[in-house]
Amino acid sequence: MRHHSGTLGQQAALFVTLSVVFLGAFLGWIPANAQSDELQPSDRSFLVSLRQANSWIVPVSKEAPARTTNAGIDNAGREIFEGHSRLDVDLLKLAGDLGVVLPNDASSEHQSLINEMAERTGENHDRAYATIVRQTQGSLLVMATQTRTTTQNTSIRFLAHQALQMMIRTMTVLENTGFVDPSAFEAVTAKAQVNAVRVVGQNVEPADRDVLVQLAQHSLWQKPASRESSDRARDAKVRKVAGQLAAEHTQLSQAVATAARQLGVDLPQEPTTEQRSWANAISSSSGDELDRMFTNLSRAADGSLVTQVAQVRATTRNVAARTAVQTGLSLLLKHMQLLEGTGLVKSNSLQMTDASAITRPAPDPSPAAQPERSPVNVAFLSGVAVLVVAAAGTLWLVRAIGHHGEHRR
Repeated sequence: MRHHSGTLGQQAALFVTLSVVFLGAFLGWIPANAQSDELQPSDRSFLVSLRQANSWIVPVSKEAPARTTNAGIDNAGREIFEGHSRLDVDLLKLAGDLGVVLPNDASSEHQSLINEMAERTGENHDRAYATIVRQTQGSLLVMATQTRTTTQNTSIRFLAHQALQMMIRTMTVLENTGFVDPSAFEAVTAKAQVNAVRVVGQNVEPADRDVLVQLAQHSLWQKPASRESSDRARDAKVRKVAGQLAAEHTQLSQAVATAARQLGVDLPQEPTTEQRSWANAISSSSGDELDRMFTNLSRAADGSLVTQVAQVRATTRNVAARTAVQTGLSLLLKHMQLLEGTGLVKSNSLQMTDASAITRPAPDPSPAAQPERSPVNVAFLSGVAVLVVAAAGTLWLVRAIGHHGEHRR
């Protein structure tokens, strides 16, 4: 009986030890950044839209050098063909890995566009090619920016970032040819109207003015917060990223100030009240909390602004505003990537709508509220279940040992 009691004690110790080991391994498995590879409907829509655009942009661009006598269009066609072809290869591979079915061929509408472009030559071709491709890329730019900002799938995010870098470059190449009709900067449709060239005025559009103001305010809080974090952050990677953001926000504020002077736009000299609260949250924290506050607030703030910046980049007809906004778009995308690279960015910082939620305490659960069905929540509940099972099993074994002790007496 003494031997049997000792065996039960050993079993209890083993059970508890294995439970703790299992739970520790389980908790270590949960991603620190609370992201998953589950596809959202917007992810699928982005992949399909990109494939549909590539299905006609690639063949039309391949033929462009043979149908033009203009060196700018020749260069643009070659660069766009190479860029979209590489993107399409990566897109098809990713879709296969994710099990997303993409169209194999161009739609009837896009095929008619390919056929129509094949009949154009000279300046007639150049104007149509530059305008239609530029308009389609403008639409893709906005969609890719929003997808890149909000997706929690790291492979989709990488593809969207790759697409954005390519389109930012090739859109500029097209615009510099001088053949892009102003209709390319309007709301995007399947095919642009290229029959007439309208005169572009120099008046500042409200959207241009608003985005310059918002970029200026963004730098007014982000630059000092980044400078402070580069000195006080605990993690060396966070300090390095913060230092780079501080330096590049100087570049951004200079680009915005230059455009504002040219356009007569008055820029704010102070950040908003909300932005000051973000800076204060960073200043009042230290150690790991500072690292978390800086990376998540900065990533959420970038995400809340970048889609609007992309929209203005796609639609503005003002060259001065476009130059500043392109600088802003490139830097915001770069900063988002740097911040995500720290490994500290949480999933709620990818939602791009409310940076303030990061500094607020979580609300009390409401009976009417529906639980979020995320892998992290499922994992957490599974972890709790493990603890319950471990506790119940341990309690049972302890009682069994006590029972055997009483039986002996």
